[in-house]
Amino acid sequence: MRPLIRTARCWLLRARVRAMATLPMASPAAAIPSSATRPVASPSSRSHRPLTRFFSVAPAPVGAKGLRAAASAVEVGGVKIAREDVVKEDDPTNNVPDTIFAKIGLQLHRRENHPLGILKNTIYDYFDKNFTGQFDKFDDLCPLVSVKQNFDDVLVPSDHVSRSYNDTYYVDDQTVLRCHTSAHQAELLRDGRTHFLVTGDVYRRDSIDSTHYPVFHQVLLFCRTHLNFLNEVCFGNL
Repeated sequence: MRPLIRTARCWLLRARVRAMATLPMASPAAAIPSSATRPVASPSSRSHRPLTRFFSVAPAPVGAKGLRAAASAVEVGGVKIAREDVVKEDDPTNNVPDTIFAKIGLQLHRRENHPLGILKNTIYDYFDKNFTGQFDKFDDLCPLVSVKQNFDDVLVPSDHVSRSYNDTYYVDDQTVLRCHTSAHQAELLRDGRTHFLVTGDVYRRDSIDSTHYPVFHQVLLFCRTHLNFLNEVCFGNL
């Protein structure tokens, strides 16, 4: 039976090829109707494309960097950050795309029912119960920091690879999106803080794969006694 089935299938295929060969060839112009003459799909034809009810077919606006436009401004810790404050298309030192600007202000770690928010609150609760009143907590500090805060204040060598434009998002030659929550520790120490926790989103120019993403979150734990103690913990990705 199998040879007969294969023979029948081959015969049908040859018949279809012969039938197609006898059809008149359409000109290229006629093959692709223009927008003025393209027929409008009827309701019955739309039934074959149910997803069009949920997705817009109109392309999103594209900026000069070839990326979809993000919101015009976001607010972090009561400070409004405009797109032009972060994405500077005319500044050759700027390498922040709209896709990264769109992440600023999401602040998933501040959403109580989000996994990151639940984890952050669990960490905070632990220190509240075991070190009552000792630790100041910060979770809404602005992610725009100076090069000095991000690198010099935490003793990153001037020739360290993390300072390169391939590794860090530069807003301009003196401002970056923080690579770590440690960027705030020197300022907090100068303010007289000796025990604190800093939670926030951090930004690094990583290629996306199973273990890397350009935006993730960290908790910085700092405790200063007779010996300085510092620990920084990464606890989740966007």
